Amino acid sequence: MGRMISSFENPPFTTGLTWFAGTLPDHISPSAAKTYLGCSLKFYFERVACIRKKTPVALHLGKAVHAALQAFHLARWRGTDDSPEAISAAYQKAFAALERDEGPVNYKGDEHREEVRQDGLRVIAAYLDSPEAMKGKPRAVEVMLTEEVAGLSVPLKGAMDLVEGNYIPVDFKSAAAKPDPAHAAFDHEIQLVSYQLLMEAATGETPPSLDLVFLVKTKTPQVIRVSSPPADERRKRRVTALLETAVEGIAAGRYHPQPGMQCSWCEFRNECMAWLPEEPLPQRLGA
Repeated sequence: MGRMISSFENPPFTTGLTWFAGTLPDHISPSAAKTYLGCSLKFYFERVACIRKKTPVALHLGKAVHAALQAFHLARWRGTDDSPEAISAAYQKAFAALERDEGPVNYKGDEHREEVRQDGLRVIAAYLDSPEAMKGKPRAVEVMLTEEVAGLSVPLKGAMDLVEGNYIPVDFKSAAAKPDPAHAAFDHEIQLVSYQLLMEAATGETPPSLDLVFLVKTKTPQVIRVSSPPADERRKRRVTALLETAVEGIAAGRYHPQPGMQCSWCEFRNECMAWLPEEPLPQRLGA
């Protein structure tokens, strides 16, 4: 699984849920770190226990739209058919394949499924007709990088949706409402700065900006780019520390509930309510 971690000779209490507590994971990704930091127990249910649930509709739609955008960008890169008809066909194929391979999807019924499918077609058409649709040849599409980064105990691994010709990494997000630019950049800071760290380690190039493109599923779909400046040394240290915090928690087997607003829509509520630590917490003396 990985190397033994020397800094956990006397680890904090563990849930007993994982047999590999005390070993480092093989790598850390920005998505894994964000999930762990948001709720370590949800991370366990999703990525360690691999408990299967019905796929949330928004996740299914986002993946199908993502596959269509990937088809478009690959066509731009290869110089092949990037027509709206070809990209719509790629979306339809992905929509059905994801239902088959990763379903069932949590639809309310057949009518809801058709509404969702049509939503995706509208969003894709809006993107292809927008100024954000790539006109030239991208530098890379769906590039996977794994690099050693100073301050991390394990390699950093990430997949970038698109790298434009000027080395700008672009990540595409499906959204139900128009994003607030400042909040969006902060909410996705781990991912964006991780991409910068990966690019700098792999190429020696610092991207001129770190970009998100939101595909907003409003009645009239919107395509909105949010650009943030490249991270300075302070931001890179901050994100590296967040990534390493996740690595250390995973290595120590620290998985516990983290109650908050997100619990109201979490699919693991029943499993979470059944959680208990393996051993009682140590008693503390009164003041």
